Amino acid sequence: MGIKIDKGTTKSLRIGGICAVVGLVLGIVGTLFVSNYNPPDSIGERASVVFGRIVSQNELVSVSQDYNITDKQEDANSFFGLFDIPFTNNSFWYRYAGTIKAGVNLQTAELETSGNTLTVTLDPAYIISNTPDMEKSGVLEENNNALNPIHVEDVDAFQQWCVEESETQAVEGGLLDEAQTEAEARLTQLFTAALGDDVTVQFVWREAPAENAES
Repeated sequence: MGIKIDKGTTKSLRIGGICAVVGLVLGIVGTLFVSNYNPPDSIGERASVVFGRIVSQNELVSVSQDYNITDKQEDANSFFGLFDIPFTNNSFWYRYAGTIKAGVNLQTAELETSGNTLTVTLDPAYIISNTPDMEKSGVLEENNNALNPIHVEDVDAFQQWCVEESETQAVEGGLLDEAQTEAEARLTQLFTAALGDDVTVQFVWREAPAENAES
């Protein structure tokens, strides 16, 4: 039994608050403390020390987005796929809510220094997690049919569609671009806090893998 997506599907996506980078600021403070008592000779060496502390945090979660998808699913038994059999319709309204987090993998970051200019090379931002909010998610209305009952796999298929749809809309809405912009701002702030305002931080973003670019 396949699931049909009603034309009147209601979807809403809203931008959530910027996620804090837990422990990162404390790590930089520790780096500054050590540097004050045992300062490296050049800005490049000091930048490497700070960069090492940043990379040790691995993923930099930079933005999150809440979503709420409400959709009516309908189904009917068919006669060899030629036409729907009368009186076999079923349907249910379901709300699926959750939060998507996007960020940057710092483990693959690279740093180059030239004078007071720091060049940070990063992989593209990606979706780190997609967590459902089961307190808000669930069936809103159900119209079952003894001739064609709603099955668990129908609900599972709808939930999977919601996950894919929420991520598609997040990417199309620019969530990954926002994550990269926020990552640049955060990393720049960390470097300048540790090394001073005379430092210039620039970024190079690697191209996304072919399979991601096509999806």
